[in-house]
Amino acid sequence: MPGEVSEFRGLDMAERMLPVRRYKTRIVDKVRLNRVTLIYAETGSGKSSQVPQMLLEEGLAPILCTQPRRLAVMAIAKHVAKDLNCTLGELVGYQIGQLNMTTSKSQIVFKTAGILLEDLRASGIAALSSYKVVILDEVHERSVESDLVLCCVKQFMLRNSRIRLVLMSATADFNKYEEYFKEISRDERVEVIAIPSIVSQLQQAMLP
Repeated sequence: MPGEVSEFRGLDMAERMLPVRRYKTRIVDKVRLNRVTLIYAETGSGKSSQVPQMLLEEGLAPILCTQPRRLAVMAIAKHVAKDLNCTLGELVGYQIGQLNMTTSKSQIVFKTAGILLEDLRASGIAALSSYKVVILDEVHERSVESDLVLCCVKQFMLRNSRIRLVLMSATADFNKYEEYFKEISRDERVEVIAIPSIVSQLQQAMLP
């Protein structure tokens, strides 16, 4: 709930300065207003660890986040748990293979696309019904599993108007995703937010 998780709790100064943090208000507002939000963020912007936290801080939880690889799932889940000063497996959890480090109280859950696909096959729309926001990160790293997840999520969103979807990448062609999701709701936009990296901002600042 808003106010239950303090902004910046556990974050060091470097993380507070990450480019994505400057876009918090815009990201949260767009996710609330639109069913599909596309975040283009260069490597080093902090999108993978900070976007779930910012949504949690503003009451847009529970949140499901997918990563294409197991190591990324574990690493980012540990990072976020440290930021939030919580025990991994409680407020923040993850699931890979047969290892399920989540509870019914977990508000940010990280999984691989393969695990989510298994959940969708087993439970259908019920696999997503407990989440307010689904984040599919690194969508440019396409695979058969990730493409099937994207297709299933779209079909379930057509039947469940409550689910919000966030797609994130540093290199994806978001024009294709805008076209793919445009039929979700004719009254809402597929919003695109572009976030530069710290390096890009420094380079821009140094231009004469």
